[in-house]
Amino acid sequence: MKKKAHRITNERFLILDAATNISGHFDADELYLKMKNEYINVSRATVYKTLELMSECGILTKHNFKGDRTRYETKIGRKMHYHLICTLCNKIIEFENPAIEKIQNRICKDNNLTNVDHTFQVFARCKSEESCKYKEATCL
Repeated sequence: MKKKAHRITNERFLILDAATNISGHFDADELYLKMKNEYINVSRATVYKTLELMSECGILTKHNFKGDRTRYETKIGRKMHYHLICTLCNKIIEFENPAIEKIQNRICKDNNLTNVDHTFQVFARCKSEESCKYKEATCL
């Protein structure tokens, strides 16, 4: 944030700390409620703005998993990974696959481009109702 000349405030540090201590995916409201429950006083608007800023600065990855909420996850200390998302229960499975990275880099090179960032998401459905959190529907 400092490199991009953004103000460094106590609230931003608190949000950064709370966001990077969540393992997995979260949205702004989940983070806001977590902080509120821990008696950390920040406004909802500040949480939203700061998460967007942290995404722009490369601290967080911003995702839209075909839902109505933007979800985030920390980039700090994480290997490159990809996502499988059940379209019924929204379960997210993370996986690594170096072959995907090689293909992307080759395609960029073939087109005289440099890969600066990427995401890979597969939308699927759980094979069985037992493994799907969405019990009202039959996952096929």
